[in-house]
Amino acid sequence: MSTTVSPEPQLRKPDSAIRIVALTGFMGAGKTTVGSKLATLLHWFFVDLDREIEVRQRLCIRDIFQTHGEPHFRQLETEILWDILARSSTPTVIALGGGTFIQTCNVDLLRSCGARVVFLDTPIEHLLQSCRPATDLPIENMRPLAADPDAFRALYEERLPQYRTADLTVNTSGKTMDQVAREIASRLQLLDLSTPPT
Repeated sequence: MSTTVSPEPQLRKPDSAIRIVALTGFMGAGKTTVGSKLATLLHWFFVDLDREIEVRQRLCIRDIFQTHGEPHFRQLETEILWDILARSSTPTVIALGGGTFIQTCNVDLLRSCGARVVFLDTPIEHLLQSCRPATDLPIENMRPLAADPDAFRALYEERLPQYRTADLTVNTSGKTMDQVAREIASRLQLLDLSTPPT
């Protein structure tokens, strides 16, 4: 019995106003995974902002916070985001850090370059589960805030109003990361999804 292979979705020529898609959301929302899948789907370049900071500083985010403090980290974050945006010569998907879009200067940078910001709206319980450490050893807890559910929820509620100012909100509940990526591409009209996925 022969099997038919579904054709790949046809890429649309990117609208000149949409050359950068930036994903925002709280820690554990899946920004890096969805961003990578979206970039692969569109054949765009992908940058994970937190990872880029770590590579350039040769320190993990946790160590930057502990050694230099949050103000220093936020300054680095803005400088590196600006550099990424300034050097972006091809369509790019950027996974922002959880606090990036909360800073007014970063919002202004993204708006000024025509980036479309997408908020991955994820239930708080799912976020907590995603961020819990694999063990009880503090040194292995890369997201220490998740060890304090009350503080975790409070920060989430504090940031939520700003997240909701994004250009597009995608509810991730009950969806795979692939489905979320395809929904973003479809709703931003970056991909013809009339054909089924391969």
